[in-house]
Amino acid sequence: MRPRQRTRPRPARHSTLAALLCAALSSGCTVDQRAEVERYRAVIDEGATPPEYRSGEPLSLRTAVALTRLQNEALSIEGEAYLRSLIERQRRASSLMPTLDAFGSLTFRDETSGGGGGDNDGGGSSSDGVLFDAGLGAQYTLFTGLSDFNRVRASELTIEQRRWLLLDLRETLMLDTARAYYAVLLAERLTRVIQSSLEVQEERLRDIRGRRSVGFARPLDVAQIEAQASATRVQLLDAKNQAANARSALALLTGAELSGTALSDEFAPPGDDLDVNSALELARARRQDLAAVAASANAARAEVDAALGRFYPSVTVNFDYFLTRDTIPSDRDWAGILTVNLPLFTAGRLEADLREAWSLFREEVLRYSLTFREVRRDVEVAIADLAATRARVTETVTQVRVAEEALRQAEASYQAGLGTNLERIVAQDQFLSAEISQSREQYSEKVAYLALMRAAGVLTEVIAGAVPPSADVLPRRAVPEAPFIVAPPSGSGGSTSAEPAASTVN
Repeated sequence: MRPRQRTRPRPARHSTLAALLCAALSSGCTVDQRAEVERYRAVIDEGATPPEYRSGEPLSLRTAVALTRLQNEALSIEGEAYLRSLIERQRRASSLMPTLDAFGSLTFRDETSGGGGGDNDGGGSSSDGVLFDAGLGAQYTLFTGLSDFNRVRASELTIEQRRWLLLDLRETLMLDTARAYYAVLLAERLTRVIQSSLEVQEERLRDIRGRRSVGFARPLDVAQIEAQASATRVQLLDAKNQAANARSALALLTGAELSGTALSDEFAPPGDDLDVNSALELARARRQDLAAVAASANAARAEVDAALGRFYPSVTVNFDYFLTRDTIPSDRDWAGILTVNLPLFTAGRLEADLREAWSLFREEVLRYSLTFREVRRDVEVAIADLAATRARVTETVTQVRVAEEALRQAEASYQAGLGTNLERIVAQDQFLSAEISQSREQYSEKVAYLALMRAAGVLTEVIAGAVPPSADVLPRRAVPEAPFIVAPPSGSGGSTSAEPAASTVN
């Protein structure tokens, strides 16, 4: 019996396989966490420098907003969703590239010899107990009806959607920070106004009690002033409680300790009002949620094209190159196969996928139309609120001036014995109410202006740059075009006709 002929050893190929395995194991197993976070931090920060703020220093509105951008976890949570959209795009784009794998197989079998000891050329066979095959396998999909390309395009549009949603959340948190900031200032100013009024009332109460002790005042006068002072103390308690709650809300948004921090308000809105058309022009070009819905609708349209592509044939190439091979035929170095797949009957699965894709697209187009009308509503309401607030500010200036003069005259009349104590108390209440209204409306004007800038989508630029909004001055971002309604084809691959679903976002 002749010894069995064995496969010729291939030491060079063994070393190549070992090198490839080492490279595959050493790469792709680690993720740079800092670099991953920087991907969405770059979108949130947009080149802004971190604020230089130390606990206890006076806090400006701009610094408070910067702290919110830097430290609010809600932005990072939304940023992770943006990062996952980038990852999904990488996953889908990988389908457009060939794949290369190292493979190996071990075959175990019993050592036998047949034919009463015949050799390999006779009727018997002999083999080793272990057979080893190893090599490289490559696969590439040549054609899928452009389905893969459309899925990648949908992923890119989804990235745009997540980016705009991240920026929209940033604008929302900035407005919430501004509201909390001015709520603190208003509550603390009300506290000072009420405290000052209470000190005057307590001094009057001491005076009227002294007069009552010598018979120059009636018990009714003492009771009236004491009741007024008690009501003012209740107002003071409410104002202090509002200030504490507002500080807690501001600390939650900024992520900073603000228990004993003074607020230094330096923001002054310009006096010129935006008309509805100018504000709508800004909102159409800059409103983040509108751009996000437009990108989402266009992504849904790309998914429709991807679903259509699944009706077409797909062509795939597989190629295997053997670095070592013990199985029969042991002298084969490579093998390849070309696969063509044409869906003939899928029990309605592809049609259901296409119908669902069209439904999702129509839903996104409707959402775009609704969002655009909501943006118009927000702009109109914000402009009306700002105009009304500014008108109230003007009236409160007059009210404070008139109430102060009425209080001066009531005090003089009472001291001269020509007026009653009740007239003086009423005048004091009116003056305090006018001062509170003036403080409230002055801060409400700033909040209403910032709310208008939020409705127009330019709040970040206004707070960070402190410039009046203008479609010509402010930098423009790349906003996706508005979605188009595409009539569903009569069949799986019929022609389409398109008409605009809404006005194009410029």
